[in-house]
Amino acid sequence: MAEDLAAFVAAMDRCWLERRFEDLAAYLAEDVVMAAPGGGRVEGLASAVESYREFMSRSRIARFAARDHAVTLRGDTAVVEYGWDMAWESGVESAGESEGERHETSGREALVLARRADGWRVVWRTQLPA
Repeated sequence: MAEDLAAFVAAMDRCWLERRFEDLAAYLAEDVVMAAPGGGRVEGLASAVESYREFMSRSRIARFAARDHAVTLRGDTAVVEYGWDMAWESGVESAGESEGERHETSGREALVLARRADGWRVVWRTQLPA
């Protein structure tokens, strides 16, 4: 089951990386909460999907690598955490060729998943310093 949940999370990451934002509904719960570092908060599926869309509309990802998935499973609740490394340019139009500001950082993702009638769904997400 741990490998299945790690694969679930990897598939979810591919959705936003490939700009398949509507496909995120297969992974995120209707009542998902995304708590951003520094205190920002997004609630609900539509707002969560829009936050991914907004980030990608002004960013060009050069590299994203996830590693060291750790899964804690307790009944119908699971926590999936993993490290990630990412390099990207911000301030670019998604189809533009102009260079934006370059960024490179690492962090940890923490996701709480709940088993719902239609399968596992992310109900809470945050990012932590590496």
